[in-house]
Amino acid sequence: MAWIVSALSVGIGFGLQAVVQNFVSGVILVAERPIKVGDWVSLDGVEGNVRKISARATEIEMFDRSTMIVPNSEFITKKVRNVTMANPLGVVTLKFNMPLDVNAQAVREIMMDAIRAQPAVLGDPAPSVTLEAFSEAALTFSATCYVISPRHAGKVRSELMFEILGALRKRDIKLHSLPPAEPAASVPTGAAAPAPPAG
Repeated sequence: MAWIVSALSVGIGFGLQAVVQNFVSGVILVAERPIKVGDWVSLDGVEGNVRKISARATEIEMFDRSTMIVPNSEFITKKVRNVTMANPLGVVTLKFNMPLDVNAQAVREIMMDAIRAQPAVLGDPAPSVTLEAFSEAALTFSATCYVISPRHAGKVRSELMFEILGALRKRDIKLHSLPPAEPAASVPTGAAAPAPPAG
């Protein structure tokens, strides 16, 4: 009986140790506020919006609307990426490769017009379109603009790509095409299969 009581005491002690650790971590989270309700965080592959910080655990709403319960100690002992902590703005970046003989000024105007026409894009910081690089094969155009939240960046990026591609096609401006892949070698029909190596 003494051994059983001793084992139970050790087990309960370890269990309470985890509870106390999570409770103390919760107090630290509330006091120091490295994360807060509404933040977009990423931790060990778990990414989503912080919905609730309780004494023992933090609730994170995933992008599929499910909820992940994370012990508070995870936010204290591991590396946590807080996307919205220092700068709540989202960055949208687009890159297009164009042929060398393209009218670079026309491409820049098309990209800027599409960005200015997008209501979700902020005027400050100002958007920009730059010629990022050029080579013997293509010109690389890069556009950068900002939206009110990183959560909106993916949708705005998609909308801008649709608009820019549509405008390029209307003006018969083609994107840079990649060289065709070399066809794989094939054995003519009826040809004998290669003989296996000797030995």
